[in-house]
Amino acid sequence: MRKLVNLFLLLILPYILLAQKDLLVDAKELFNDGKYSAAQSILNQLSANQNNTAEIMYLNAKCSKELFLTDAIFLYNMLNKTFPYHNFKDEMNKDLALIYYREKKYREAIYSFLKVENLLNEDLFKLAYSYFTIDSLEEARLYFSRLIYADSKFSSTSQYYYAYIAYERGLYKSALEGFKKLLDDDKFGSIVPYYMSQIYFSQREYYKLIAFANPLVENVVASRKSEIHRLLAEAYYRTGDFASSIIHFEELITDEEEKSSLIYFLLGNSYFKLGKYENAISNLEYVSGDSDSVLQYSSYYLAASYLELEHYHYALQAFKKSASYNYNKELQEDAFYNYAKLSYQLELPFENTLKILNTYLENFSHSEHIANVKVLMVKTLQATSQYSEAYNVLKNIESPSIDQQQALQQVAFFLGVKEFNQQDFQKAITYFDNANKYPINDVFSYLSTFWLADCYFQLSDYDQAIYLYNGLPFVSEKNLSYYYNLKKYNLAYCYFQNKNYTSAVKWFRSYEKFAPDSMRMNDTYLRIADGYFMGSEFALASKYYTKAVTMDLFDVDYALYQASVAFGLIGRDAPKLDFLKRISIDFTNSSYYDNALYDLAQYYKKLSNYNLAIKYYDDLIYSSSDINLVADAYLSKGMIDFNSGRVDSAISEFLFVVNNYQHTECFKEALSGLRSSYSSIGKIEDYLEIVESLPEFSITKAEQDSLTYNAAFMKFSEMDYVIAKKAFDKYLERFRNGIFINDAIYYHAISALNTGDTMAAVMSYVKIIQDSLPDHQEPSLIFLARKNYSSNDYKESNIYYTMLLDIASSNSIKRESIIRLMIGNEYIDKVLSLQYAKQVIEFDKIDNWLLSKAYIIIARNEFDSGNYAKSKLTFERIIKLSDYDEGAEAKYHLAYLTYLDDNLDIAEELIFSLAEDYSNDHFIAKAFILLSDIYVAKDNIFQAKATLESVIENHDDEDLVNFARSKWEIIVENNQDTPVNEVVEQSFIEISEYDFEYEVDEDYIVPIPAVINVEIDSLDKK
Repeated sequence: MRKLVNLFLLLILPYILLAQKDLLVDAKELFNDGKYSAAQSILNQLSANQNNTAEIMYLNAKCSKELFLTDAIFLYNMLNKTFPYHNFKDEMNKDLALIYYREKKYREAIYSFLKVENLLNEDLFKLAYSYFTIDSLEEARLYFSRLIYADSKFSSTSQYYYAYIAYERGLYKSALEGFKKLLDDDKFGSIVPYYMSQIYFSQREYYKLIAFANPLVENVVASRKSEIHRLLAEAYYRTGDFASSIIHFEELITDEEEKSSLIYFLLGNSYFKLGKYENAISNLEYVSGDSDSVLQYSSYYLAASYLELEHYHYALQAFKKSASYNYNKELQEDAFYNYAKLSYQLELPFENTLKILNTYLENFSHSEHIANVKVLMVKTLQATSQYSEAYNVLKNIESPSIDQQQALQQVAFFLGVKEFNQQDFQKAITYFDNANKYPINDVFSYLSTFWLADCYFQLSDYDQAIYLYNGLPFVSEKNLSYYYNLKKYNLAYCYFQNKNYTSAVKWFRSYEKFAPDSMRMNDTYLRIADGYFMGSEFALASKYYTKAVTMDLFDVDYALYQASVAFGLIGRDAPKLDFLKRISIDFTNSSYYDNALYDLAQYYKKLSNYNLAIKYYDDLIYSSSDINLVADAYLSKGMIDFNSGRVDSAISEFLFVVNNYQHTECFKEALSGLRSSYSSIGKIEDYLEIVESLPEFSITKAEQDSLTYNAAFMKFSEMDYVIAKKAFDKYLERFRNGIFINDAIYYHAISALNTGDTMAAVMSYVKIIQDSLPDHQEPSLIFLARKNYSSNDYKESNIYYTMLLDIASSNSIKRESIIRLMIGNEYIDKVLSLQYAKQVIEFDKIDNWLLSKAYIIIARNEFDSGNYAKSKLTFERIIKLSDYDEGAEAKYHLAYLTYLDDNLDIAEELIFSLAEDYSNDHFIAKAFILLSDIYVAKDNIFQAKATLESVIENHDDEDLVNFARSKWEIIVENNQDTPVNEVVEQSFIEISEYDFEYEVDEDYIVPIPAVINVEIDSLDKK
């Protein structure tokens, strides 16, 4: 059986092989006809019969490749594995390369292409393109070069990529030659001109670029329009044709959504070159956030433009910004030089001219500039308003030149005057002494000595003041004649305060001939009268008091009363009586009203006109709060009653004094009057009963009291204050309720003060006030009020000045109380301060500083209450009165109100006027912060930032600096950057084309055209 089977197989095998051969032929025919699916079906049938050959496996894999089946690569790999040495190697590698290329697996495609022995043009292009896509540009350029001259549809595309690769590698000459060959190509003719334009620009062939690219402008496609305008704009710019460059820059800015800072700079600089400075500014101010080189040059030319338009303040800040960059050292030096000159020219606050000039000398070396800067430095030191800085520089120079000595004299004098006006007399003395070290200028030397003497006067060192005033020479200069005459007035006051009344009268009489106004004449008459009065020359005193009364300007009540006293002392009762009655009728609110009533009562008492005397005593009792006068009135009425035989009435008056005024001088006289009254009616026992009922009143105690007090007072009278203080200490310890306790406490305070024990003095003065001791209330209140005021303890000084105001015995003390209550309440109780300010402006005799102080308090109230119109008028009045802090504050508020009214230019002028006319750093800083708001409102953000930066960099007040910084941060967050203001001398540096870190924008590089990609992707399908 087995043999039969084998025989059967041998018989049918040839027929099976023949059938398979026929199937293979059929498969090949189908394959060649492109019927890959049918062919692959037969080939799979042959494979299933396990009759695979290399040819069958190759054709099967090829069918999968042509049908884009995913198993193609697998089948090719199986072929290699089954038949390692088959004859289809070349065809298989090419097929694999094309599969990988089609799948964009370019590295695998390259690997397979390189195994193919004979590559067609299409294969070479795909190999080149594969290299191109993986950035193997050298290899890609090599294979593209083999196709450039081939008669193939790939030649122009290869030419494009060949030139493009050269362009990418910076081989512009080769790229240009390649692109030129494609100018007439249908596919690339519209693209290569843009590359050629870029190449001409990169080669700095600007004239060729202009000639080549200009025709493109008319027909340029929208996507290339900005690129061509930019290239032409910069080409014209580089060739100096700024008018043409402006045309293309403007078109570029119009077309582009995102504006380049460099474009704005080049456009702005083009306008600058043509002298169109406003256009230059409007573009240069947009430059921000670029490289240091662009920012340095743009700031420089922005400053130069402002300089040409004479906007010097803006130019200063722009030069300052340019000098902050060190990309170009020469430009930086020139910018800083212009910045330094402008800071001198404008004298702006927060631009410390001396510091700036010094910085230039320390950092730069331009010989001509250095010489100019040194000249400016001397002028600055002579004329600067920043006197402290100038003073510190000058005083540290070991061997100053004549000019420097003169500058130091002048600056020290100005600082001395400033400190004098701020009432810091010790500092003022230091400055005036230094001014006199170098008496170069006679005028400053004279004035320094004059104000030095006045400082000592203010510090109560009258001897030194007298010495200095007497040392002043006679002057004939017209501008010093005022001070020469004023010296007489001040010297007279020094002698007056030293109680040298003879010399005081002499100098007041000398000044009387030159008194410049009626107010000073009135005061001179009063002081001459006082001098004569203190020298017991009462006739002459009454004459000058009468002159002051006749002028009727101020202190008329004082003059009337003093004249009445003087007339009384020389026996002229008629004018005395006339003046006293005038006070009693016309000056009922005067401090001298009570004294006038008392003197009238005493006068009529002396004439035994008891009815009139009692009338005036009753008026005095009704009106006066002075317990000594009231007690004396009751006592006097008692004496009149006693002398008139009205004993019961007399006893009643005496008892009233004894029971109510035990601490007055009238107490003992009232006791004596009681004793006499009771004796006259035989009731002495009543008197003794009254005496025994009095507390701490016994003969022994009284004797001890008197002896102890008199011993202390004797030493006090001898001005032996050390022993006097110890003696008063013992008295106060032993007699806490002694008869002389009021006087003892008061004299103890004076003794303690003279021994340097200020604390003990204060305690005694306070006790007089706290215990409401009647005597010495006024001097105690004066001391405590003044001490606390001078220590800036306004809360305490306000308390004492308020009490003092109620009992003040003279107009000058009332005046002082009102003034200091106004100042003391300025930041404690604005309502009270306002009330006193209104009283101050009603004073007859008032200087401009005090008047401006009162008005500034009133103006603040008006401003805070929203009454802007009224406050504006008050602020304007203050500016006319004050050259100091009040004027600065008023001008700031005036600028602010003007700003609120949208009068921005006027507000700006007021701020610069404030900076020039005043030296108050606080309000100048506030004004410059306001100035930044004005610049923001004007959309001038560059200047707004620069102004705030000046405050931040130079001011000392942390709160204001933080406020300025917060405003600056808001501007920065809004991403705005704007200009500056104004200059005189020019020194501009031209910009070369190498001065910028410039690169062609990558957005302008021509991408691989989409049309080419489509064609490449479709090559396999053709």
